Amino acid sequence: MLPSIENIQFEENKERLKIVLPVKKQWIYLVLYSIMLLLWVGMFVYGLIFTWQIAFSGERFAFVFTVMLVGLLYILFRLGKVVWGQWQYYAANREILFIHPEMLIVRRPVSIFGITTAYDRAHVTPFYYSDKHSCPAFDYGHQHVYFGHDLLADPAKRLIGYLNARYYPHRDEDDD
Repeated sequence: MLPSIENIQFEENKERLKIVLPVKKQWIYLVLYSIMLLLWVGMFVYGLIFTWQIAFSGERFAFVFTVMLVGLLYILFRLGKVVWGQWQYYAANREILFIHPEMLIVRRPVSIFGITTAYDRAHVTPFYYSDKHSCPAFDYGHQHVYFGHDLLADPAKRLIGYLNARYYPHRDEDDD
């Protein structure tokens, strides 16, 4: 029997449990990362055009300068991946947990894109409420994984209670 917790949707089939959590837009961060993403695209396109022009300029320094520009473009590309990931994080309108028998997946979808992180359930600890971050969490090895940042404390604790009762029935509160 699936619980009824406000603002949380549950869906279950024989393969997995799907939990949809609400996410409030943080417009300031979304606007800032959108601007950074547009700047990054412009810089990367201009960098490619400039590198192409230098590479085929016929100057004797063209090869060395092109190699340096390719190195800088690689650094710019890696920076763009970080900005793209943060933009997707703030652009998502929901957070989804998929709990399979062998895997736990946390997803923040943006259309067909989005951030997806999978965790091996054998290494996932029971869920707990993080007072510092005011959200549900679990540990994966030595990594703390936080989700449901926009849940209120009562629904978050009820969700944690349900998940622990279902997936960690022999857990004792005193074991922490």
